[in-house]
This record gives sequence, C-alpha cells and structure tokens, in this order.
Amino acid sequence: MNASILLQALVNGVMVGGIYAMIGMSLNLIFGVMKIVNFCQGEILMIGMYLTFLFNQQLGLDPFLTIPLVAVLMFIFGALLQMTLITRSIKEDGDQNVLFLTACLGVLFSNGALLLFKSDYRTATSAIGNSVLHLGELNISVPRLLGFVVLCIVTVLVFTMLKYTKLGKQIRATSQNAVGAQVTGVKTKVIYACTYGLGAAIAGIAGACLMSYYYVYPSVGNIYGTRSFIVVTLGGLGSTFGAFLGGLGLGVMETVGSVVVGAAFKDTLVFIVFILILVVKEMLNRKRKRG
Repeated sequence: MNASILLQALVNGVMVGGIYAMIGMSLNLIFGVMKIVNFCQGEILMIGMYLTFLFNQQLGLDPFLTIPLVAVLMFIFGALLQMTLITRSIKEDGDQNVLFLTACLGVLFSNGALLLFKSDYRTATSAIGNSVLHLGELNISVPRLLGFVVLCIVTVLVFTMLKYTKLGKQIRATSQNAVGAQVTGVKTKVIYACTYGLGAAIAGIAGACLMSYYYVYPSVGNIYGTRSFIVVTLGGLGSTFGAFLGGLGLGVMETVGSVVVGAAFKDTLVFIVFILILVVKEMLNRKRKRG
C-alpha cells in the first residue's frame, strides 16, 4: 500500500471521527448522569441537521454559523423532552420503560421528519463546501477540518464546565450518587434536564457540522445512532473522554478499512472489529471476576 494513501486515509479518518466522537460524547454524557441508554440519540442528531438545513434555506446562514442557534434550540428541546417524558418513564424497578420510550421516540422523530420533509435528500449550501487544503501530498477537506476544530472546542468546553463550574460539579455529584447529591441540596431533576439538554445540544452541533459536507434524510439517524453505540463501546460506557477517543478510532478504522478491503466492505470490517472488542471485554471481565 502506498504510504501517502495510508496517511491520507488516516487524516480523513480523524476528520470523520470528529463527528462520531461528538455524537458518542452526547450519548455518554446522558448515560453517565442519568444511567439510561438513549436509543433516539441518532434521531436527535437528525433533528439538528434539519434545523441547520432550515436556517440555511430560510436565513441564508452557513452551517457553521447556525451552530449557536442550533445548540440553544436543541438544548431547550432536550430539556423539555426530559422533563415531560423521560422523567415520567423512569422507574425504580428497572429501566425497561426508558429503553422502550427512547426507541419509540426515535421512530416518532424519523417518521415525523418523513411526513414534513418527505424522503428527499437535502443539503445545506456552504461557502466552503468544496474547499480543500493542500499540504504536500495531503488533501484535507476544509469543512471536515472545521468540524474537527469544533469537536476540540466542544470537548474542552464540556470538560471545563464539568470540572470548574457550579453546574458541572452538581452534574458530577449527581452522576456519582444522585441520592447523596439531593440530600446536599442539589436539585437533581434540574440537573437531569440540563444534562439531557446538553447531550441534545452536542448532538445538534455535530449535525450542524455534518451538514456542511453531508446531506440529511429521515433515516440518517439510524446510521449515526449505530455508530454512537459503537463509539461508547470502544471508549467505555459513561466515559466522555473515552467517547472522544472511541470516535476518532472508529473514524480511522472506517477510512483505513475502506482502503484495505474496499469501500463496499468497510462496514463489515467495522462490525467484525466491534464484535471482537466485545468478546475480548467479556473475557477480561470474567477473568477479573475469577481473580
């Protein structure tokens, strides 16, 4: 294999992995605090993509300029969704209700998008949509590069917020012991709403970045929802930084795999590696329990 081709694949993989990392971080943040697996996270990304499309078509905003608007609206949407539906479905005897609810919400959101926007593929016009940065033999897509920069900024902001702000400390306290946090005066219901809203906002930001070079359709959430679960499995369920690394790893795995085995079989390679990782983790867990 040509070294320049492999290097190009690695760079492209890191760029693609930025989107996977963001959606994985949003899913992991919700799980880390609320201890629920959000099966409609891919569809929440899809809603963010459609919002970006509407802002682009109606207001003429570049996808990257819509990020603040999309983030705020998705935060409000996520917080309201958590307060009105998610909280009411949480039971002490298990999380089956939440699993079924989020799965059904995913179907509702995708079919609602199908009703409103039909099944057409839609994209947003970006001034830098076809721009390419040439670094020697490397060709780097500017929209993908900016998406990766946004990922780094979001990651730093999330970690700074969690570590240094009052809200972040309350979120960490709630994730460690919700009852103990409530006893000390933390309003856990508010924290849950903020956490779910923050997860939705991060997914919306990922959707806005994605719209600068990709397209949206009602079932696009299925693709990225599946990828998000692979990311959190690679990086560890509940670990935000693990999701960051897992997203980058998945992106590299996909692009390098498409070069090695062909684009038609890259998904097969990804899922084979995913299954192997699950098997290895299970073996390590059993060994740890025996030891």
